[in-house]
Amino acid sequence: MELKNGIYAIIGDKSYSTINQKKEIYILDNLDKYADKNKIIEALKMVNLNEGYLLRKSNNLSTVEYNKLALVNDLVNKEKIIILDHFEKGLCYKEKEYFKRLFKKISNDYGIQILIKTNDFSFCVDLVDEYIITENERIIKRIKRKDIYKENAFEYFDKHLLYDFVIKSRKYNHLKEDYTDIKDVLKAIYRELK
Repeated sequence: MELKNGIYAIIGDKSYSTINQKKEIYILDNLDKYADKNKIIEALKMVNLNEGYLLRKSNNLSTVEYNKLALVNDLVNKEKIIILDHFEKGLCYKEKEYFKRLFKKISNDYGIQILIKTNDFSFCVDLVDEYIITENERIIKRIKRKDIYKENAFEYFDKHLLYDFVIKSRKYNHLKEDYTDIKDVLKAIYRELK
């Protein structure tokens, strides 16, 4: 599978993968490798963690903290591909929005590929460039962001209120292309659903 720089969502398989199973992350052990220790501190701040996390062991971290430290490790090690396994789990709305902006910045500014394994459509709808649909750990379809509504890819995501919202909007023939602004689409659908 050839991927260009950008952000990709891997969706489909309902079982949670083990890409980022908890393992010990020793950032302190890696400090000697880097000439500029400030880069590690900068990466910690980038993911909303403080310097105190350098002294903590991963078995004393929540899943959210662990995922953030794994991201710090990837940033410090200047990885060209960052794999995030259900990174959004446990984040509040405000944090999700912050990390979406951060991922876009990382991808654009540093030319890094970001692969996000998720079944949460609301997290990746305005974030990713392409969806990679998998079944039994094999790629069965690739869909560009602009084609996500045409390709009926919703069947691969976890279903929730957004799914019902989209189905109802299709029922009333409200297509994004018919409006100049997404807010106008939402207003039109809301009027129909009253």
